[in-house]
Amino acid sequence: MSRAEVERTLKTWDFDKALPVGNDGLFVYDLPDSPGGGRFPFPFCNDKLVAFDQEIEPAFRHFVIVASNYSNLYGNPLKVIPHTSVIASGEKNLLAMFWRKGVDRMGVKYVLYPASEQLSMTWQINNNCWQAPR
Repeated sequence: MSRAEVERTLKTWDFDKALPVGNDGLFVYDLPDSPGGGRFPFPFCNDKLVAFDQEIEPAFRHFVIVASNYSNLYGNPLKVIPHTSVIASGEKNLLAMFWRKGVDRMGVKYVLYPASEQLSMTWQINNNCWQAPR
């Protein structure tokens, strides 16, 4: 889908906010008190949607459940990325796992920050802007 098509479609989803992220991204979300509570980044490459992330309630238990479900559906992960780095507020730890179905790549990413955590499921396709999965 083109960026314009995604933006038109998102208007029917009734999110609280939609923010452009540079020239190659769109971030839509609901406010914290909203019952939907959705947060979705949409990355684009050359004006085409090439990935879709869905942030879900961060808990390592949820990470294990999603990874188990993907392993049951798609077999062993295509790629596993364990990564530790230092950011301004301290240490950042990432564990990401990706599976392949045809040309699509599905994954789950768990990030542990010094004062918070983040869990997201992702879908990506090959593109000219970065190597998938990332």
